[in-house]
Amino acid sequence: MINGPVQVFRFERFNDLVIKGMIRSAPLFFYILQTFCRNMNAALQFFDYAKWWIFSKIGRKDPLVNTMIIHFACNLRCKHCSVMASGDPPALKMSYDEIVSEMESKYKEGAKIMYFEGGETTMWKDGDKNLGDLIKKSKEIGYFNTGYTTNGTNKIYTNSDVISVSIDGPREIHDEIRGEGVFDKLMNTLDELEFDGSIFANMVIQKDNLAHIEETVKLIHENPKIKGGMFNFITPPPHEISLTPEEKKEAVDLLLELKERGYPILNSKKGLKLLAQEDWTEKCPYFMTSFTVAGGFHFNGCPMQGTDACKKCGFAAPREYYLVTKGDPLTIMELSALFAMSK
Repeated sequence: MINGPVQVFRFERFNDLVIKGMIRSAPLFFYILQTFCRNMNAALQFFDYAKWWIFSKIGRKDPLVNTMIIHFACNLRCKHCSVMASGDPPALKMSYDEIVSEMESKYKEGAKIMYFEGGETTMWKDGDKNLGDLIKKSKEIGYFNTGYTTNGTNKIYTNSDVISVSIDGPREIHDEIRGEGVFDKLMNTLDELEFDGSIFANMVIQKDNLAHIEETVKLIHENPKIKGGMFNFITPPPHEISLTPEEKKEAVDLLLELKERGYPILNSKKGLKLLAQEDWTEKCPYFMTSFTVAGGFHFNGCPMQGTDACKKCGFAAPREYYLVTKGDPLTIMELSALFAMSK
């Protein structure tokens, strides 16, 4: 039997850990309480996520996010696109039945968030089925949050919970990267859009727009249709427009300053700091995301896992996922309403 000073030390140490844990989790507790009062459905979804997190801590590594690259066709030829860096996009496309089968399978495994990507996602069709039909099916299956990425120059489907639009700078910079007239098409699309979900801008920081970060942040802030912006660094290829570690650190410092000043930067503060760290081969929580890529390719984690590109990772998502797996309460509160809950 342990007694005396050792027992007292262990008891005090245990109390210290409990108190620290309570203090650290207090903001999250009040966030849950507020969520319950505002929206019972959102609160129930939050507790479902909490169950997933607890199971992940005891060894059950189920995917939380189901990401599908449903085809590669695109109406643009962007300078930083890794697909275009290898030549014309492959003529690969998933059928409606294949996509539904994968959605059902990953949902049964535990996934609650569904994201469609491309190519230009809105161009996908299979017979009389379009992206809107995929979103509808995702909700019928039970996914809490369904979204997709778009360059904003094609038809927009408004039955999703969230839409990610690509904005890589002010007009002249955006068009230099994506093509002449693309910026105005995107802005016109947003002006005319009626959507009761959330729209966020996605910026890929590279050599061509590095000097225009603050200008882009302010542009996003001034657009009433856009909730805020997520900021990523380019993940090579192409290599010639990638940033140096020093350039990345300077960009992160600026983004942190702008976030502190109240601009709608959606990356969490801790996530931004981690964005300056390039090699995420050891830290990336691969199990959180299931990737299915047109052509019959399946990945339990990022398709770039184990490649040279992985060592130069510029994606914001792995940093935020990492913080979620660590149970960081402020990151969870910042990101959950937009990226995890139903609209």
